[in-house]
Amino acid sequence: MSERVLTANQRRVDAADDPLERTRLLQEQVVILSRLGRVEAARVVLEQARAQVPVEAPSSLLMRFDYATAIQLYFSKRFAEARALMLDVTERARLAGDDPALIGECESALSLFTQREGDIRAAARYARSVLSNDGATLESRYRALLALGSLHQDAYDYVEAARLYRQAEGLVRQLEDEIAMSSWLRRSAATQASHARQAAALDELDSRTLANAIGALKKGIAFASGFPDGPDTTLDHLLLAEMLVLQNRPADALALYDAHLPNAEGEGFLHEVTAALADRGQCCFKLGRAEEGRAQLSSALARVDEATPSDVRAIVHANMADALRAQGRTVEAEQHRMLAEMAWQTYAHEQREARRLLAGDPADTLH
Repeated sequence: MSERVLTANQRRVDAADDPLERTRLLQEQVVILSRLGRVEAARVVLEQARAQVPVEAPSSLLMRFDYATAIQLYFSKRFAEARALMLDVTERARLAGDDPALIGECESALSLFTQREGDIRAAARYARSVLSNDGATLESRYRALLALGSLHQDAYDYVEAARLYRQAEGLVRQLEDEIAMSSWLRRSAATQASHARQAAALDELDSRTLANAIGALKKGIAFASGFPDGPDTTLDHLLLAEMLVLQNRPADALALYDAHLPNAEGEGFLHEVTAALADRGQCCFKLGRAEEGRAQLSSALARVDEATPSDVRAIVHANMADALRAQGRTVEAEQHRMLAEMAWQTYAHEQREARRLLAGDPADTLH
């Protein structure tokens, strides 16, 4: 949602004579503010709306309070709470069965929530459910297409991903929503960056692929920064820094890390930050700041556990191997190189499993 959409919604709130309609518009304002990153303002509006809700409000309207709350929690980076609440309201909306639009909104949000967690089966199931829901809104369908397209692109299924992204772009243009367009641009750029990083690990990266990823990230950042109160681009800048590392531009990458890493984590534990810390450590080594580089790599390694995604684990171990090799600690370096290679192999296996799952019944489970 853009600032323009927020202003238009506020006008409708001010003009609303029907208390039920006013409540519905205030709930929508919570969602708009949250997606603009103004989560505290969203919380205040949510409290005001709850205090003003008419006693005769239908159950579907009351359920929308929980939907709006879950969105506000998610953009506050309280991911686990957001997911639990969204699952609960989705189930209640399904049982009620009288508001297909709300069901679509909830399921489209869950498709993105679960994709972020790496739950391919659930993300695909929720996205496809939205696309089969005739009562789903354009915005819900857009989010579902975005999630499903990203799943296919992450699985290296480029043809289907391109088709889904084209559909998503068409809906974005119908919505005339700058925030939705920004999300589409940035999500597409992020997946290109991920693929560039994997190609580099496999020694298959070409300059065009890397340049395209950098160009897409810059375009997404510029678009998001081009309107008032646009979405936060911290993680986009960290991905751009990673691409600059691959271009062997450590000084430029380090400048981006120093500008954006301090504010990257927020209330959530972000795996993207782990990869960024490892890359920043590598930059420090290349620029002769060995002690700082060791500390940064140790910090990144300390964050790696069984919950760390395979590609992030690979990035950390590969950087550690390079640093140790530069110090002449070849035995330790080889150990980390092997761990990085094993992690990339695991990631490739996960992609094959994702392609298998996406090609079949989304109720399948991964093995």
